[in-house]
Amino acid sequence: MSGIPEDELFRTTEGEPLRSENGHLPIPEDAREAMPEQGLGAEVEPEELAPLEPVQIAPLASEPPVWMTTEPETERPVRIPHLGHLLLMLLVLTGGFAAAIVLILIALHFHVYGISSIEQTKSEIHYQLGSEGLGYLFTLLGCVMVFPLVWNKGFFAGVQWNVGTAVRLRWWLVGAAFICFLLALLNSVVLPGPKHTPIEDIFREPGAAWLLFVFGVTFAPFFEELFFRGFLLPAFCTAFDWVAARVDKQPQGETRSDGRPRWARGASLVAAAATAVPFAAACTLASKRYLLIGILLFFAWCCTAALIWTIGRSSKPTVSYTLVDENGHPVWSFPAMACLALFTSVPFALMHAPQTGFSVGPFLLLVGVSVVLCSVRLWTRSLAASTLVHASYNFMLFAIMMVGTQGFRHMDKM
Repeated sequence: MSGIPEDELFRTTEGEPLRSENGHLPIPEDAREAMPEQGLGAEVEPEELAPLEPVQIAPLASEPPVWMTTEPETERPVRIPHLGHLLLMLLVLTGGFAAAIVLILIALHFHVYGISSIEQTKSEIHYQLGSEGLGYLFTLLGCVMVFPLVWNKGFFAGVQWNVGTAVRLRWWLVGAAFICFLLALLNSVVLPGPKHTPIEDIFREPGAAWLLFVFGVTFAPFFEELFFRGFLLPAFCTAFDWVAARVDKQPQGETRSDGRPRWARGASLVAAAATAVPFAAACTLASKRYLLIGILLFFAWCCTAALIWTIGRSSKPTVSYTLVDENGHPVWSFPAMACLALFTSVPFALMHAPQTGFSVGPFLLLVGVSVVLCSVRLWTRSLAASTLVHASYNFMLFAIMMVGTQGFRHMDKM
């Protein structure tokens, strides 16, 4: 280093060497006298030094920010489908039938089956069933594409299709369909319908009976169950419990052993009234005389429901109850299931009422059959089960009709 000897570099200001002969730092005389023998000045061989043990340094404890809770909140399960999903289903249904109308217009342009006008399609069975079937298929395609993105699960899993349950209980379900068939025979005796109904005119068209037979045991049961028991029934059952949970002011709350809530009587009545209004509006909408009243009633219900939802979002229910079971199936209270099984049966019967001329007997029969289908759907937690009952019931009706008309060849004997 710059040509200076090493012993010249390491010296004190007085000229004494900085290190001793053995390489250790020199110790002042006063400090050396105060040190015990074998103290700091003693030479220690390197092998006599005790090995250093590693020091465990504890991590610094940091307090979480004020906006965070010490325990992370677990996301509460959601029962599906609810009213929002029902509205989305209606949008998909509208789009599906709009696409079907486009295809029908294209068929009219090319005069398929010799039909060239909308008026002629009203009496042509191929166009009637074709438009309905295409609307159903487009709706199903839209549902399969849209709802898995919303539910984060498959479409049929979301609507609780559960075909395995239907296969396991198939004979019980066919027995339930036979009971509905016996109710239909009893209804025809006690409350017979009109002698002539609009559906009889459709059956008398060439080839219409067989087309209706196939359609009535395949397409119709599947898509009617998908809408009424797959979306409408669970959505309003959830709405019933949602309203009742915010009206019920029990201090402790009551639940059954299976987690189903037991609402106070007043809470159940309020929830029943809130969920019954749109179905009452459907009854008035089905009548041309009270069409305006039905529209106003339904609009008022939508506004009221939006207000209740806005207020209810800011308040927590006082009763803690189970939303879904260990298998992910929605759990509803018994008042919700009983009321909505009846309420949803009204639009189901109204949909078929024009076929029977809005007669009272067939209407009440359809309400009763729908209640049975709702009960099967809720009891088995399987939409496939209620679909099997529906299809079997329709098959029995068509079978006895086929036997009575000798293979649909003598429709005058209906």
